[in-house]
Amino acid sequence: VAGWSFDPSWCNAGVDLTGLANGLRKFNSGRVCLYGPPGTGKTAFGRWLGENLDKPLLLKRMSDLQSPYLGVMERNLAGVFEEAIRNDAILQIDEVDSFLRNRELANQAWEVSQVNEMLVQLEHLRTPFVATTNLADNLDPATQRRFTIRAVFNAMTPGQASQLFKTTFGLDWPAEMPVHHGQTPGDFAVVAHRAKLLAERDPAILVSWLRDEIEARGGDGAAGVEVVD
Repeated sequence: VAGWSFDPSWCNAGVDLTGLANGLRKFNSGRVCLYGPPGTGKTAFGRWLGENLDKPLLLKRMSDLQSPYLGVMERNLAGVFEEAIRNDAILQIDEVDSFLRNRELANQAWEVSQVNEMLVQLEHLRTPFVATTNLADNLDPATQRRFTIRAVFNAMTPGQASQLFKTTFGLDWPAEMPVHHGQTPGDFAVVAHRAKLLAERDPAILVSWLRDEIEARGGDGAAGVEVVD
């Protein structure tokens, strides 16, 4: 949208993302769970990972696999994992809490069987796997040992936000305006698109729009689990 390519240095993550990419490239396996607020770069990192590892990316969400018929969801899940193995692809499942919801909270038998199927497939997968979620607290406890790495994505630090402002708009953050706490890369994508449509170049207006994005989602973008400065 903004005319730039994703850079993992924009993400305030609880793990060295470049080092993670190098490890996945070297061993061609690893199950990674990325969690944190929306817009913090989780899905974008998965796409970047596919490009960086020069591998196809198989990206799925609940809407791609759900079915009203008993047992079909489980077959669809199994098929996706088989496809990833067959094509030596990175499998990324967004909103993974939809598939791995705590079984103690299940109201239907199929909810439990769906989680069981997902856990079995994860146990045997030998290609890189990336799961993203905004609701890590909803995951079944058994997922803890299924993921090699669990990394929190928090809102950007002020330094990251200031640098991305310059990268995106070619402008310095106005000295008289404080850099916001709680900004995310997703905010910049939205504001960059708006600025392009409206031909806006006033840095003060761009900064106010970025602040509006924080307020629109009702928070500062902190995951509430771990903050990395």
